[in-house]
Amino acid sequence: MHIRQAELSDIDTLITLDHNYATDHVWQMSGHDGSNEYSAIFRLASLPRHTQVQYPHDSPTLRRVLHRCDQVWLMMADNLHDILGYAGMVSMPWQNTGWLPCLCVVPSVRRTGIGTQLVRAATAQAKADGLQSLTIDLQTKNYPATRFCQSRGFHFCGYADNYYSARDIALFFTYRIR
Repeated sequence: MHIRQAELSDIDTLITLDHNYATDHVWQMSGHDGSNEYSAIFRLASLPRHTQVQYPHDSPTLRRVLHRCDQVWLMMADNLHDILGYAGMVSMPWQNTGWLPCLCVVPSVRRTGIGTQLVRAATAQAKADGLQSLTIDLQTKNYPATRFCQSRGFHFCGYADNYYSARDIALFFTYRIR
């Protein structure tokens, strides 16, 4: 496997990759708005069965997201033809962070270290750019990705309601770069 920078001609292929995922857990939010206090609690809830979840961005939206990325890395198969995954990063020096609006690994090769290698490439670039953190947003339904992030040193840092086009809540996770 080999990581390389994406080219504009790769975007059409990236959009066609299977971004969907399966989950058996979701994060449920409960909140309280008081006159002197606001609170939100996220609790992990088990689903009655394994559920397939659609990626929150349709093709035109994902195309716009990819075009706005400063860097996009591709994990290529040994044949150097097949794309096994990718990560896109937007550098946000005014916030000292790199934003990962998209991270995808082809379902047949998930849990083989490809996502970890792509996050390492993004972290190395963020560090080279003088950034202090790397931030990613995830659907509350994307339990596999939240576990992935947590196991790689990302920490929950916030949320946004109605963040995605389907009005889903986004969870934000940040990795502090040393």
